[in-house]
Amino acid sequence: MAETILKVVDLTINFSGLKAVDTLNFEIEKGEIFGLIGPNGAGKTTTFNMISGALKPTSGEVWLNGQRIDGNYMYQTNKLGIARTYQNINLFRSMTVLENLLVGQHCRLHSGLFPAIFRTPKEKKEEEAAVQKARDTLEFCGLGHKEDTYSSSLSYGEQRILEIARALVSDPVLIILDEPAAGMNPTEKNSLADLVKRIRARGITVLLVEHDMKFVMGITDRICVLNYGKRLALGTPAEVQANPEVIEAYLGGGD
Repeated sequence: MAETILKVVDLTINFSGLKAVDTLNFEIEKGEIFGLIGPNGAGKTTTFNMISGALKPTSGEVWLNGQRIDGNYMYQTNKLGIARTYQNINLFRSMTVLENLLVGQHCRLHSGLFPAIFRTPKEKKEEEAAVQKARDTLEFCGLGHKEDTYSSSLSYGEQRILEIARALVSDPVLIILDEPAAGMNPTEKNSLADLVKRIRARGITVLLVEHDMKFVMGITDRICVLNYGKRLALGTPAEVQANPEVIEAYLGGGD
């Protein structure tokens, strides 16, 4: 029997009386690549924000590995094993590629103020381990040769991959990717699809929002479709593609 890693129960959020997400329910199994799709304004990123702790739901629940997390702040959710990327690239542009990944490990480091000031052996050992882990992650993501490059100097596609690498280096059990293929050319999208599959092969569950339907249909195990904040359909890519209500939502509207 498959193990549930994330469970969303009746998740709802109101903005000035408008229900941006309305009693949403879905479960993600450990090791899945799970897609969340829908027309513009359907509530996809808002759902991500509630799962990650950036927004507090008006009502409903979010459970990670049997622990309720919908009341958590983002740093608490991150410590529990959820890492995410964003629609808009959100890197430290004045830092190198390697430095961006060192920042991404802050929630896993244990040295306090005293070891940091006096450069104790324990602090030095932890720092060396963090640097090696950052380098290993960059190699995994295909950016090992760019570690000394400032992130602002990377190509657009490389910056997208760096955001994923920074999320990965925090040791997530679930990684949330918000439109990771946006702005990428076909070659970059193929490389991204391969990376997402390799992330899953590492035992990390993937939840993603993406508007490129060819990309989504090619890599996801199951898909949840939102429309006006409500769940419209849930199933395999083939089931979702054949659903008349989904076809109508994409061809006939959304806001």
